[in-house]
Amino acid sequence: MKSVLLILHVLSALSQLLFFGILGQKMRRVLIQCWAKRLLKILKIKIVVHGDRHLLNSKTGFLMVSNHVSWLDIHVINSVMPVTFVAKSDVANWPIFGWIAKNIGTIFIKREKISDLKRVIHLMQSRLSAGDAICIFPEGTSTDGVSVLEFRSNLFESVAHTHQMILPIAIQYQEHNRYSNRAAFIGEMGLIDSIKQIMQSDHLEAHIHLLAPLESHSSRQNLAERSRQAILATKLFDDYNQD
Repeated sequence: MKSVLLILHVLSALSQLLFFGILGQKMRRVLIQCWAKRLLKILKIKIVVHGDRHLLNSKTGFLMVSNHVSWLDIHVINSVMPVTFVAKSDVANWPIFGWIAKNIGTIFIKREKISDLKRVIHLMQSRLSAGDAICIFPEGTSTDGVSVLEFRSNLFESVAHTHQMILPIAIQYQEHNRYSNRAAFIGEMGLIDSIKQIMQSDHLEAHIHLLAPLESHSSRQNLAERSRQAILATKLFDDYNQD
């Protein structure tokens, strides 16, 4: 039943995207949030938000910084607040989901190219100045959810030495009130295999912790490390020998 509902949901999203370009920004965000909520409902994933939701009501653009466990992270975040994501260029080539990501405004980056990094930073600055919220996953890859890798500082250049807010968030997936690696998208796992694994459970919870905002008037290296330490301070990773 989940498979049928998922296919119907994807087809519905694809059909609505045909009219996406003529919609205003507010309506686009409403649709994106509805798509994310519907997807998580189909997969029977419960969202649990910790922290002050009012932090998401900022009238100015801000940079959201998250640890990265799964492709699901994007939908978990969008279900709480639709944002613009910066993703590896590989994601654009994913079947169906890549096309959807392109059409909803995802910023794709070729990390190995310095010139592309400069382009992305400039685009991020432009969108932040326009009042957009942008989310990055500075670990550069997804993990099993029991650790937080060192943060790459490159994309923090978009807010370094400014007054833009940085909002760190921590994501962890649980089943039966305990950590679960069911959603982890790592190694050679393919998207379809990951979806199948997730659909085997009716008890998956995505816990998203909204942490205290950070000021950004310092170097990108400092901002990256402070963001990572804020996420580690949630104590979600204490049992796994984190530094």
